[in-house]
Amino acid sequence: MQEDRFELFDVSVSLICKSIQKIKSEIMQSYGLKSSHVLFMVQLGKRKEGLTASELSKAGHMDKAQISRVVSELTDKGFITRCSGSTQKYKNRFTLTEAGRSIANDLDNLIGKALEYVSGSIPKADLEIFYRTLFTISDNLFSLTEEPEALVTAH
Repeated sequence: MQEDRFELFDVSVSLICKSIQKIKSEIMQSYGLKSSHVLFMVQLGKRKEGLTASELSKAGHMDKAQISRVVSELTDKGFITRCSGSTQKYKNRFTLTEAGRSIANDLDNLIGKALEYVSGSIPKADLEIFYRTLFTISDNLFSLTEEPEALVTAH
């Protein structure tokens, strides 16, 4: 039973990740961007005051190198800008430019349509339980990666 549950979970999560990655890649290609830019654009689109690289890192569970690379790419393309303020590079806030805000609005609309397509027929109460359960599993798996000795003592 546990093996079946593991296989079902593993295959399902893998298929979900691959599908999301493919959708993000196809959408972002039309803007000359990469799938790794989606979360940045969405996060910055929600916060007019901007976010620091540290906040972006925390929101997307990304390391500093990836944050730096994506920030550089989006800045070079004119979709985000660094707000003046801190002299420390990692403490500067980034905001969307007008062009970036346009893309973020498009993404928000596309994401809304995608969510409606994939979960529109699922009752709201079921979705709330699903997401609560998914977040619990996600947090527990992350904790397990941070404390691998827990796996040894778990059996």
